[in-house]
Amino acid sequence: TLIPSLHYVLFETLRAPFMTVVYEESFAFKHCDWMDPLEEFDHLVIFLSDAPIFKGCLSSGEDKILRTLQDLISLLVEGLGTRITLIRSFFIPLRSGKKLPSIGLRLDPSLAHSLTIRGPPSGTEAGKNFRQFWGSKSELRHVDGDLFECVVWESSQNVTLQIVDHLLARHFKLGDRTTSRNWYQVTSDRLNSLLASFAPAHTVIGFPPRASSLHLIRTVDRLNSVLQDLNSHLPLNIVGVQAISSEFRDTSVFPPVLTVPRRLRKRAREKKTKTFSWKDVLHTLQPIYIIINIESSGKWPRDNLDAFLHMKRLFLLRVNELLCPKGIPSRVVDNGMLDIFLGGLVLRVSFYQPLELLLLKRATGLLPNSKQARSKQESLPGTDATLRTPADLQRWLLFNERLPAVTSQLNTISRVHLNIFPEACRLAKRWLSGHGLPVVRCPELGSEPRGLPASRPPSLLGDNDFSADFRLSEIAVELMIVYAGFFTKPVRGTLHEEEEEEGPFGVGGDEAALPSASPLATFLRFLRLLSTFDWVKRPLVIDLNDDFIEGDGPLKVEAALKDFYNTPRGDLPAVVIITPLDLAGTDWTQSGPSIEGLARLQLLAKRSHDLLRAMLVAGAHLADLKAVFRPDLSEMDVLLTTKPPVFQTRLLENLDVDTPTYLSKVFRPNRPADLSSLKQARKEPPPVSLEILDPGAGYWPDGYLCDPLLWLMRQLKTKFGDLFHFFWDRHSARWLGLKLKQPDKFATLTAFSEENLRGFSCHRAPAEAPSDVIGLAADIPTLLKMLRLWSADFVDSVNLQCLHREVAGRPVSLDTEVEVAELIICPASGRPGKPHTADSAGLPETDRAGAEKSKRRKRKRQQSKQSSCRIKTFKPAAVEAVT
Repeated sequence: TLIPSLHYVLFETLRAPFMTVVYEESFAFKHCDWMDPLEEFDHLVIFLSDAPIFKGCLSSGEDKILRTLQDLISLLVEGLGTRITLIRSFFIPLRSGKKLPSIGLRLDPSLAHSLTIRGPPSGTEAGKNFRQFWGSKSELRHVDGDLFECVVWESSQNVTLQIVDHLLARHFKLGDRTTSRNWYQVTSDRLNSLLASFAPAHTVIGFPPRASSLHLIRTVDRLNSVLQDLNSHLPLNIVGVQAISSEFRDTSVFPPVLTVPRRLRKRAREKKTKTFSWKDVLHTLQPIYIIINIESSGKWPRDNLDAFLHMKRLFLLRVNELLCPKGIPSRVVDNGMLDIFLGGLVLRVSFYQPLELLLLKRATGLLPNSKQARSKQESLPGTDATLRTPADLQRWLLFNERLPAVTSQLNTISRVHLNIFPEACRLAKRWLSGHGLPVVRCPELGSEPRGLPASRPPSLLGDNDFSADFRLSEIAVELMIVYAGFFTKPVRGTLHEEEEEEGPFGVGGDEAALPSASPLATFLRFLRLLSTFDWVKRPLVIDLNDDFIEGDGPLKVEAALKDFYNTPRGDLPAVVIITPLDLAGTDWTQSGPSIEGLARLQLLAKRSHDLLRAMLVAGAHLADLKAVFRPDLSEMDVLLTTKPPVFQTRLLENLDVDTPTYLSKVFRPNRPADLSSLKQARKEPPPVSLEILDPGAGYWPDGYLCDPLLWLMRQLKTKFGDLFHFFWDRHSARWLGLKLKQPDKFATLTAFSEENLRGFSCHRAPAEAPSDVIGLAADIPTLLKMLRLWSADFVDSVNLQCLHREVAGRPVSLDTEVEVAELIICPASGRPGKPHTADSAGLPETDRAGAEKSKRRKRKRQQSKQSSCRIKTFKPAAVEAVT
């Protein structure tokens, strides 16, 4: 199973949604019987059935409980005021037969996070009533030259949670929620802590500065200003810039890390005394993509694509020369782009002209060449424009035309639904990465258009070609969040009657399709959409900017649906998402997932959705909720754990707060450490906006595009890419799972041929065949042993998971020793734990004797230390999850 069955024992799962509406004051909202209360409401207050407030009500039936809930609702309406747009009470039935009385709130996003409640002026009768209602929380504040009664809440906690707790404890004498446990709340930001970085208090880890939204906007504005200042020295004027990466719409899981250049003198001394190594890279720096718009001109080469690309490169070289005197570092990339270091970020700049698309179509054979152009092309020696393929055209269209158009619409949705749509997208991407299926970033290093020469292979610095059959693209995930959160109006008037009557998820009526104000509820809707939507029979139709509603929009929808139903299903991808910008619905799902990959994603989403619902209703803590984002590594055939130099680049992005031992502080014997401080974790400060000076044209940040995990995966794909699928967590980098593509193929013998000799094969004598017949079988044990030798600096251990079977008559096993890196975490209790030691069985006599001596020396050193605190050690999270 995906999730350990222990969680199903601890937390009772919900039955089918069942809601009883008993209160609807002045809020006009059509009730949805289909929707789970966890998905419909932004904030839930769940009471225990035996809470003191319901004493005497249990024997009287549900009516008296409902009347008590109505009194609670009246109190919450008076306290919350305009923060809520809808409030209802209902029962949440459990499998055990119990029913939990609950109250659901829909919040106004513009007012829900306000820290101050402004009351009437002080000294009036209304002011006395206000102070009597709020009690000790009411205080005097000087506003607009007068004294007012006000209530101020803490910014470190959810404001709605604080208000509900205070009102229930004061007016119904229920005591403190944390001690009495008579009720608990499901807040909209319940999972937002998973999107922040933490570090143990006893470590020397420093948090790098991360770019805020304001810093990113200012950097783009400054880039636009710098480039337009160069227009007097350029053959064509630069009109403007457009950012297309997810960092600019706040939907990347973590904000980008800012690189603050050190002083040049200090940097020069370090270069003389120390040689930079890949093991010194602490943060992987990736480029952020920006497209610049330049004015059109008729002086571009019109007959040859290679000549056009050469002129394009010369334009970027000229920009590079003009940036050097300004002290702005820049580099021209080999595929016709320009990297600029500005504001602590590396911005990858590109531009295009409409003429380039016409020349590319001619090069791919979609448009005939003229006789004059064909003669010129044949006369040019070494031209390789004929090597262009339709895949190059598709890559160019996605990068230069379709991606800027869809990111512009998604950026608008992100700004309108601030702190809701971005956080929901980040949770979905975090969940996919945690299960070993990170999203394919758009754009990505491997999906960039090819430059010169045309035969140049795609970039090997990207990961878009790893297990593409099981992964969703970044744009596809964000579009699903738009659909699930009702961030655009649902599309009506489809071909089928049931689709005409129903909107998204089967919701009827425009009143029900209100935008969500909770990232948690939107994430739950996304999981249910992914697991229950009939992707085989129906496309997902999403409107952007009301283009499907206004004008001839309904006709476009009908035409797109006709094309979908008339096209053979095998010619379309497994997931089809139709938008006004993509009527075919294949732009962002063509590369994946496949039918097999979609089935795996649906199973993951179904199990995660059910578990998360059950744990939220049971009031689970955040440490328990992390189980939804942890993978099932027992399904992997081979599991690799990495060494600290590999995963230290994502050390602060890991789901669990654990660090290598070499990063822990050393406590002196005469200064004992506070044990309570060891249990705490330091939270990363919020993103910042910094004024970073230009370091000079000769500077370039260390570690740019240096990703040890990706390098390891690329080496493994080169050697074993035909044998395994790859699964990994982009934000952990502590494990790498390999799963055989065709397990049954390795259990049979194959004929001796050049094709079958690829990879690792060994001779096997067939049981029922002449002795002169040569048979081959996959030699998995030798393959895995060689893997340890090839990647000794990267891989810490190689574990066989599901390969404990015979392959072509030979049992598969790994005789080499499995070593586990020693890690530390903040212990949950003050009791010290024993360090994990590797088993030395199976070693030669000389090695065993040396191992015993080293153990005795290590034991003596540990006994001689007078440490005031001992740190608990454990296996890495990936190994611990398996065992």
